[in-house]
Amino acid sequence: MGMRNQAAVVASVIGLVLAFGTGLAGAEEASAKPDVEVTIVAVQYEGTKVWVPATIAVSEGDRVKVNLINKIPTDPAQHGWAIDAFKVAKVVNRGEPTSVEFVADKEGVFPIYCQLHPAHVGGQLIVLDD
Repeated sequence: MGMRNQAAVVASVIGLVLAFGTGLAGAEEASAKPDVEVTIVAVQYEGTKVWVPATIAVSEGDRVKVNLINKIPTDPAQHGWAIDAFKVAKVVNRGEPTSVEFVADKEGVFPIYCQLHPAHVGGQLIVLDD
């Protein structure tokens, strides 16, 4: 699938993500609410499997909570979501939403990918200088 088709896939499914929403809250303690919370959904469109939204932007130092929902109807029933730079790797079962939390303690652009299926369309975490 070419880049043009991948862009069309993301554009076609972004509306699904908007239904799940995002929220903001402030916190400093480990047990407190995150600074940034986002929901990301794994979907399949014309055979392509992708997490949407694919790009997340946060500020350096933010406590980030990512809610992960696997809505891919075909097998396998498990898909991964990983950011190596922050030692984040989660397996998400279809129909079993889960979440992951981490502190974005370094700025830069970091790849997000499915550690179980590297051929799936990945994304990126952008951490901006605070």
